[in-house]
Amino acid sequence: MPTLIEMRLKATWAVRPDTRQLHGLACALFEAEGTGHLGQDKPFAVWPLSPVPGGADGEWLLRAAWLPDGPPPSAASAADQLRVGHVRCLVTECTQRRVTHAALAAGPALSAVTVRFASPVYFSQNGVDVLVPDPRLIAGSWRRRWDGSLPAGDPLAVADDAWQGTHRALGLASFGLCTEARDTGHGRDRLGFTGTVTLRLARTAPSSAREVLGTLARFAEYCGTGAQTTHGFGATALLPVRGAPGG
Repeated sequence: MPTLIEMRLKATWAVRPDTRQLHGLACALFEAEGTGHLGQDKPFAVWPLSPVPGGADGEWLLRAAWLPDGPPPSAASAADQLRVGHVRCLVTECTQRRVTHAALAAGPALSAVTVRFASPVYFSQNGVDVLVPDPRLIAGSWRRRWDGSLPAGDPLAVADDAWQGTHRALGLASFGLCTEARDTGHGRDRLGFTGTVTLRLARTAPSSAREVLGTLARFAEYCGTGAQTTHGFGATALLPVRGAPGG
C-alpha cells in the first residue's frame, strides 16, 4: 500500500546531497529486492534531502514514498544505516504512514485543491521540457502514477471516461510560483517551478470529476508531480482550500 517514509539521518562526514546521490539512495532502499532498476516507471518517489530543523550539524531528513499495493521492500523499513554517496549515515529515527488505495479513493470529493511544490516541477513531452503549470499536465502526472501503482485491471484505476470529464473541467484558479534550478545528476541543471497552485473544477463538472480530483490530489503527496520524482523533483504537499465547495 502507499507508504510515506521519513528517516532522520546522522552523517558521519560532510554530505553533499546532490541529485545523483539522492537517486542512488532511493534505489538502494526500494530496488534491493529486484523491483526492477531498469524499469522506466519506478514505483517510488523521493523528496530532496533537507537539514533537520533545529538539528545538529550533519543531521538530515529523508522523505520517500513507496507507491504500489503491498508493503515496501524491507530495506526501506529496517535499515539502520544508509550511504549518501560515500558517506555513511546512521538512521536515528524512522516513521511510516501507510494508507490503502481504497482509503485514498474513499476520501471526500473535491472541487478545488491547493498544492505546494517543494522542489522544482517540470514535464517532459516528446523530449522537450515544459515549465508551465498546466493543470491538465499536473493532474495527468498524478493519474499516470496512480494507475501505475495499481494492479492491472484494478477497479480503482481512473477510467478514460472519468478522466475525460475531469480533464475538460479542470482549470488553474490561482498560483504563486517561481522558477528554480536543480541539478539533474548529469552535469547540468534543469529548471522547474516551485510554490503553490490551486486547481479548480468548473461548476458544470460531473460528480465523478470531483471524486477523481480528490483521489489524485491525496495521492500526489506520495507520488509527487511531473518528471524525475525519483530524483527529488516535484515534491508535493496537499494544502487546505479555504471556502471551496467540497474543498
